[in-house]
Amino acid sequence: MRLMTLTPLNIVAASSLALPIAAMFVWSGAWWPPVSFVLWGLAVGVYLAMAASRRYDERFDRMLDHAHASAIQTLSHHRHDWMNDLQVLYGYLRLNKPDKAVDVVDRIRVRMEHDSRLSHIGNPKLSIYFLSFRTMCDTMRLEVVTEEGIQLGRTSDEADRIARAVIGMINVIRVRTTHASGEDKVLTVGLSQAASGYRIDLKVTGELAAEGSIIAELAQCLDGIGQLADRPVEDKESARTMSVHIPLPA
Repeated sequence: MRLMTLTPLNIVAASSLALPIAAMFVWSGAWWPPVSFVLWGLAVGVYLAMAASRRYDERFDRMLDHAHASAIQTLSHHRHDWMNDLQVLYGYLRLNKPDKAVDVVDRIRVRMEHDSRLSHIGNPKLSIYFLSFRTMCDTMRLEVVTEEGIQLGRTSDEADRIARAVIGMINVIRVRTTHASGEDKVLTVGLSQAASGYRIDLKVTGELAAEGSIIAELAQCLDGIGQLADRPVEDKESARTMSVHIPLPA
């Protein structure tokens, strides 16, 4: 539903209804004040509806432009990676080092398979978020490990809720990396599926700001769809792992 925005012109248009209302009180016995009120009201309604539609279209165009810019930036990053790999591959071939060239090809193949799995996890919004993360965050590296053939949610609504939870949790951690100093920050997100539901593992390496409240904020992102467990990683003092279990509804 499109909500009316109280712009100055909208306020003036709505306030102008006071004129036909006043006319009905002044000329209470005449027939034309009620007719004027109805026609005036229809005109104001049409104007407000057209103004709301215009603002909605402008907002949609801005969102579309932003999506196009993000897509172009993401493609630019991927093109840069491809060019680097191709240059390295070309160098090995010119130096007659086929074993090194094969390693580069294998690395390209692994990355292609990884991006393909991210593109088919069952929610386009989450796929785009994963694939374009580098373009919007330079304070933390995101690594995503997905189970082969995983599909988030049995319905689109269920997949959207899981996607919102995952994106929300990543953003909670990402915000804390912008205010923390020290070693490189790496967030590894693991997505897997079992008969009882879905499992999301969040492994954070590196110092984060305000770690004392992070569990509460992560749990809030789940919005009641899963349970969060937090445990430290024994081999690294600056690392911690948080696991989320999202049960499948009966």
